Amino acid sequence: MRGASAPHPPRSGGARTPQFLSSLADRARSGDVLVTRDPDPRDPARGTDQERRSAVLILVAGTGIEDARIVLEERGNALRSQPGQFSLPGGGRDAGDDDDVETALREAQEETGLDPDDVRVLGAFAPIPMPWRGQRVTPVLAWTPVAPALGVQDPIEVERVVWASLTGPGSLSDPAHRRRGLLGGVPVGPVFELPEDAFVWGFTAMILENVLTGMGLEPVARTDPTREIPAQRRR
Repeated sequence: MRGASAPHPPRSGGARTPQFLSSLADRARSGDVLVTRDPDPRDPARGTDQERRSAVLILVAGTGIEDARIVLEERGNALRSQPGQFSLPGGGRDAGDDDDVETALREAQEETGLDPDDVRVLGAFAPIPMPWRGQRVTPVLAWTPVAPALGVQDPIEVERVVWASLTGPGSLSDPAHRRRGLLGGVPVGPVFELPEDAFVWGFTAMILENVLTGMGLEPVARTDPTREIPAQRRR
């Protein structure tokens, strides 16, 4: 299934894309759909022509799936929107951004100190509509063979930066750290309970699950244990 947006060509040179990322990179390069949302009761009856454009960066570091990691950040606890929740680096498009790729890289640099020249952008998936927020979010896929040194740039926006392993103990694919989330008893999709209280759910968890399956790893099973979203992670 293809998105309506034009494909984004890869940026930056460097080492050849590793085999474990090749299929996902092909999809990003062609602007394929990464996440298909189920209808949400918060969705308005009609879309809006005033939707804000945003982008998030899916930065994968590693030369093989056994050592690959994805960068996440814990949002500042003083923020008005989703304080304390874990997300991918990203944010809203600025007037000076050429495209969604530039938005994702700029936001990642502002939030984590990432040098855009340290990564190879592989492409951008189709924008994900979020009508209840009047927003469309484009996931941008990037890769680097070695994880760059990243850290909090603005403690108001970001509490901490963490790397989530794709495989192995304590990873995104470790059955001991995967759940089906509940919010007031209502299913809300996959949940990842990672080490150091890195609790990932909602929109970010849906993206991560689709990244895992795009690399040939298993999704969070419908039969996995459930977990009510903790109060401090649902604000």
